[in-house]
Amino acid sequence: MIKGFPFLLVDIPKCEQNIAFMVQKATKAKVLLRPHFKTHQSLAVGELFRKQGVNRITVSSVAMAEYFAAGGWNDITIAFPFVPQMVQRVNALALGVDLNVTFSSSQNLLATIDRVESKVGVFVEVDVGHGRSGVAVENTRELALMVNLISSKPNLVFKGFLTHAGHSYSARSREEVDKLHSEALSKLAKLRSFWVDQFPDLAISYGDTPTCSVSDEFWGISEIRPGNFVFYDVMQYQIGSCTTSQVALALICPVVDVYPGKQKIIVHGGAIHLSKDRVEIDGADCYGFVCRFDGKGWSNPIPNAMVTSLSQEHGVISYSGNDLDGIKPGDLLAILPVHSCLAVDCMGQMFDSEGNTYDVLPKNKR
Repeated sequence: MIKGFPFLLVDIPKCEQNIAFMVQKATKAKVLLRPHFKTHQSLAVGELFRKQGVNRITVSSVAMAEYFAAGGWNDITIAFPFVPQMVQRVNALALGVDLNVTFSSSQNLLATIDRVESKVGVFVEVDVGHGRSGVAVENTRELALMVNLISSKPNLVFKGFLTHAGHSYSARSREEVDKLHSEALSKLAKLRSFWVDQFPDLAISYGDTPTCSVSDEFWGISEIRPGNFVFYDVMQYQIGSCTTSQVALALICPVVDVYPGKQKIIVHGGAIHLSKDRVEIDGADCYGFVCRFDGKGWSNPIPNAMVTSLSQEHGVISYSGNDLDGIKPGDLLAILPVHSCLAVDCMGQMFDSEGNTYDVLPKNKR
């Protein structure tokens, strides 16, 4: 039951369609789909994946791995550099599930390797251009040092190399995404050819929603790990990953004041609900697209209307034309978030059109 405003509304049929789209893509490309569950963080949404045959998942923290393991998921990759303070929890978790961990450099590996006691699979993170974390894919010396160290430990099973082509988020067209994707695959193919004789079962784990949504070729890749695609959002629309009709999440916000002369509307829906992630549209900051809400679902985005400013609780909608004429305090509007992952994290709970609750991993357990 919906208890307050604003609230996150999830369109379950759209989620199911988005999942089916990615399952079919992975099947056609003959790669494993190991979706990233950090976007929805929900056992209930996770069941939508299980219904479509997904049985291996990705998470971004030990706490998230524990949460989904308790929900019956038993093949989990933590695609975040190993946090040394989490080693005891990793050891305990690995006793009950098939767990893969990730090391992002030789320093990250050496900080923990001697304290990992349980049997775990190990991925080495490589950087194919994002520049965030991971060993440069061309740095064969450091990679060799890490692989040799991992292989020297009988309880560590070297699985292969993992990467996130996150620089695809800077693209603003499908053509740009495809170009970045092709460059990443070329680098990974060279990496694979260097190691595959020594490790015939070497896995290349690759994932980000833009490239996995736009591209169809995944030569040399073993598994893909997109996450955001289950909901999509305004950023993915701007990149070219989806249409607005595929966005499956909206923040339902009460209108608290209107300024028709300024073509401005104030809603209760601010940074603590949407985050402050933004995109630029025609030179202006955009924190969300604006849609009408009929009590069950939302309309297509209203042309020339968007959230242009956020403070802690306030959202400011700016618009032109007459599509929002007649809106008054007490009405409800739906905001498509710029970044659905962060909106879910901010709100901590979702509802469907029937009022059913979709809880997410509690903040006090993260």
